[in-house]
Amino acid sequence: MKKKPLTCHLGMAGINFKHDRVDLCYRSIRGTKVQYNSVSEAVNDPILCNQRLALLNGNFPKGCYDCEFMEKQGVESYRQRIKLGNKPDQWYIDNVDPTTGKIKHLKRIELRFNNVCNYACRHCSAEYSSTWEKILKQNPDIAKFDYQNTKEIRTESYTAYLEKFDLEKFLEDDDSLEIEITGGEPFFQASFYEFLEKIQPFASKIRLIITTNGSIAGKFKQYDVIDLLKNFQRINLKVSLDASESFYSYFRQGGNWNTVLKNVMFFKQIPQLILSPICTISVFQSARMPEIYCDFLKITTADTFSSGEVLHPPVLNPWILPDPLKIKYLEEWETFRESLPENEKPWADKFAIFSVQMLKSQTKDQRKLWKDFCSYTAKLDKIHNKKVFDYFPEWEQYWK
Repeated sequence: MKKKPLTCHLGMAGINFKHDRVDLCYRSIRGTKVQYNSVSEAVNDPILCNQRLALLNGNFPKGCYDCEFMEKQGVESYRQRIKLGNKPDQWYIDNVDPTTGKIKHLKRIELRFNNVCNYACRHCSAEYSSTWEKILKQNPDIAKFDYQNTKEIRTESYTAYLEKFDLEKFLEDDDSLEIEITGGEPFFQASFYEFLEKIQPFASKIRLIITTNGSIAGKFKQYDVIDLLKNFQRINLKVSLDASESFYSYFRQGGNWNTVLKNVMFFKQIPQLILSPICTISVFQSARMPEIYCDFLKITTADTFSSGEVLHPPVLNPWILPDPLKIKYLEEWETFRESLPENEKPWADKFAIFSVQMLKSQTKDQRKLWKDFCSYTAKLDKIHNKKVFDYFPEWEQYWK
């Protein structure tokens, strides 16, 4: 019996230029290593076409581990969550040639330029942060906790091979193109500003998404941020906060909560701006979800919140927590949720679903992973001159 297609807007109408490959989306882990000179050449690479055919035939491609894992855990996956524009799911299915896997239309491009970043966040790695790269070079033993840090680190993305972006081929009269820029930290990268200059002629038809740590606003070198952003059809500024104020500087090494809030307010002068605070949920965030939610409300409304999941390295997945802590955090979240207005509860549920599901789940490697987490955290604490129990004192009695 033929399987129902696994509809995926990103997989069926998107492309992602990563540090070491070109892929369908930002969660897929197996793309093509071919170095293309233009976006139009890369779109229908044979490997990407085969991945699309798998989706069309109702199967997860081998590189789609994260979505497959999440759906098995009862958590809404990226495939199910992310929608591009207003076209129905059938449009995306029809966009894929059932014989070749080639697509007719491209609706989303994700680019990263390099790993330059001024932060070294606890859930990050050298691939996405030059600050992390320096730490890893000085402390190579960290790599044993995170496979992402065992491979060769590319400081530039496959975006660097693109001699032309040929966006005009993907801009249609009746619709716009979505482009997301991630990092590293884009606002610290000259390549990011140069790209914005290049695409100004198409800005009115582009929905621009920028994932940023919010540590810089205003001018960078000779570039005026507002001047370069003001002409885009829409701008979604996804600010990776990933913490409440109480442990922000601990989790996001190098960051300052008040500086970020000041910069966020600066960007609000752009009329077409949508501000989206992001919380990427790991062990740390699961311990403070009510607090994070309340601090995000100081910035904008709950319907703009978004959350992600730390699945790698496994030592940071919330399901490794000792059972008494899991029970404690679930009870705290439920009590907090009940205190919210009824119309706000659906947003809170969506925001915290990964944390809740993982805290309710078990893994056979729980004890070992918790022990590894303690060792990993202690190592980073020593490097950064921090103490985890200053921020999470309830963990001390369960340490190792």
